[in-house]
Amino acid sequence: MVMNRRYSFTLERIASAFCGDAFWLRFWNAHAFEAPRRLQRNGKSDERQDTRREHGGGKVGLVVHSTVTSAAGLAQPLQAGEQTANSAPSLLRPEGWHLTADGKLGAGSGAPVSVKGLNGNEAEQTKAGLQFRRLIDPIINPDRYPDLHSRFQRKSDLLEHIARENGIHPRTLRRKLERWEEKAINGLTRKIRGDKGIPRALNAAGRELIISSFLPKARSHGELSVRDIFREYEEERRWRANQAGKLLCATDRVRYARYVGADGRLLSSAQLPKASYPTFCRQVAQIPELIKTMARQGEKAYRNGELISYRDLAHVQPLDYVVMDHRVLDIFCLIPERRGWKLARPWLTAAIDMRTRKWLAWCLVETPSSDSIAAVLKQVFMSFGLPRSVYWDNGKDFRCQWLEGRKEQSVSANAIGGLPEKWTGVLESLGIRVHHAIVKNARAKIIEPNFINIANFDRTLPEWCGHKPGARPERFDGLVREHEAWLSGERDSTPFRTIEEVARLYTDAIEDLNERPHQGEGMRKWLPQGMGWLCPNEAWELLIPHVPRRSVPEAIVQLCFAKRRELTIRNGEVHAMFGGRQYHYRFEGNRLRLLALNGRKVELAYDPLDLGAAAVYYSDEFIGLARCIELRRMGEDAFVEDERDRRAARREVRRYIAAVHQVVPVPDAEMHLARRRAVAPARPDPERPEAIVSLPKAIADAHAAQEAERAVSFEDAKPVEVIKRPEPSDDDGTFNFFQTGGLTE
Repeated sequence: MVMNRRYSFTLERIASAFCGDAFWLRFWNAHAFEAPRRLQRNGKSDERQDTRREHGGGKVGLVVHSTVTSAAGLAQPLQAGEQTANSAPSLLRPEGWHLTADGKLGAGSGAPVSVKGLNGNEAEQTKAGLQFRRLIDPIINPDRYPDLHSRFQRKSDLLEHIARENGIHPRTLRRKLERWEEKAINGLTRKIRGDKGIPRALNAAGRELIISSFLPKARSHGELSVRDIFREYEEERRWRANQAGKLLCATDRVRYARYVGADGRLLSSAQLPKASYPTFCRQVAQIPELIKTMARQGEKAYRNGELISYRDLAHVQPLDYVVMDHRVLDIFCLIPERRGWKLARPWLTAAIDMRTRKWLAWCLVETPSSDSIAAVLKQVFMSFGLPRSVYWDNGKDFRCQWLEGRKEQSVSANAIGGLPEKWTGVLESLGIRVHHAIVKNARAKIIEPNFINIANFDRTLPEWCGHKPGARPERFDGLVREHEAWLSGERDSTPFRTIEEVARLYTDAIEDLNERPHQGEGMRKWLPQGMGWLCPNEAWELLIPHVPRRSVPEAIVQLCFAKRRELTIRNGEVHAMFGGRQYHYRFEGNRLRLLALNGRKVELAYDPLDLGAAAVYYSDEFIGLARCIELRRMGEDAFVEDERDRRAARREVRRYIAAVHQVVPVPDAEMHLARRRAVAPARPDPERPEAIVSLPKAIADAHAAQEAERAVSFEDAKPVEVIKRPEPSDDDGTFNFFQTGGLTE
């Protein structure tokens, strides 16, 4: 039989598919048993004829290998900018709400591929399977129904008989058979509307207005209810109807640029149709919940529904990561101040091991700061050794220069051999890498969920005040009144503990948490009665023997955690003020060494609890340890030592200057100028054209007179005749001063 050749090779696969559950039925619908679709009249008749000839002519059989395509290949998303006649903007269609591969909202290559007309409803697919068994299977499977095919040799008789048995018209059965040949089991399901999810009563402009109104906008509108949107929609609809055909003002043209034509008037597509209130509710319900949350509740609420990264903590070793954070306790305690006590909520600064969830160290302080962080880190380092990394948030107290150095990013350092040559922060100096959690993401730090145990312990205390004023119990007001009576002297005691007492109490509580079973990744254990959970101390004892202890001397740890202060060297010493007292630091071995840094800024690393010694850093380099010298007393030999140091310093300076002048010759000014003349290039005067300048007549006459005067020569002048004085007469005995004084001619 011809039908035997057409369909027999798929019967067992189809029968096995119907024997499975709904999952396999959906899988079969989408992938394995999709018959060749009836080709549309678009020039592909040759391919159809080839398929017919391959299976002996007649109707097309189930050619899985030639024309079957996966569900993903039945429908392709529109390309960018491409829209069909009845398609809406992507964000207005149900399948348009998605994130693309590059994280953008809208249609694109990252959109989930949908099969046009494929009904994924489980009830519809089950109904289609029943139709297949009652109507299609007896036609295409003659081996299973030999008696039926032997009674009705003609196909038309067989179809009429099956249609009559099922109470349908033969033409209806033929159409179902054709749809099965074209789309396999999907052809027997009820078709899905192409515009499903898009309200018919609304156009694109109406849907856009509803979506934009529902999402709050800064400086425009806040959270509007659906009823508010419905009322504003009606107002906007009437306004747009009144503005139809009118020229909009400049402000409205900018505001409605999406709906304004080139002539400055509203387009016909901008008009809003009437719609009922339930239509608005259905349109708002189609907006994804994450978009509603982000727009109406904010980013913090949105983060509760976004993707979560889960760490594989089972492959982390103890002390690979030490997680730290602060938490304000939900209790009040007494904190000392200058004039007595004050009530305040203390802060807990704690460190926890990421792998074992063991609480490593903690401290209670009035205000969290880098000091409390340093106190906890010092406890961890001295009790358990140096961790490989620390993991904390991005607060200023964690990112301070004291802990991380000048650079915000940190890199792993080599093994610890002593104090570093350059100072780059406590942690990098000790070879500890720093990791920062994502900003404003408490889920990133594993210590945050463990703080819940601390919060639960807070509730067990009588001083519990709640995490916010609205959660404060009524009995707390009575405690406050008792405390005020104690301050006024009406009571002998206060109901509140001091911060030292609270610290001891929480130390016991946290140590108890280390002994409680902890449910989490990598904390399972097997018991005779079933599965159990390790406590942090058990997990620590099991895993820490495989981790080498990285340790440094305690003195170096204490020194690295010293506080810093930038000071200027004056008179060969570091002068600092602590608590109103003066401290003078000099190097103990070489008291004159700091004289070379006079006027330079250095960093003094000191311990507030021990100011007798301090480390000095210059240009981030450790240059030595300085000791605080005592003040000199009159009559002591210390003055003599200081004078000897001053004289020695002067001699060394003069000796240094003389040695430099002796070793390094410097040319004098005459030699320097002679060398410059020797290498100076010859520079002849360049030839230039002459231009006679006309001068005023007075200047020309003066110049001529000067030249005439210069031309006078005394050689051509006549000699001057000298007339001699006549001889004086004989001496007549008269005294003459000039003759007797020798001053005569």
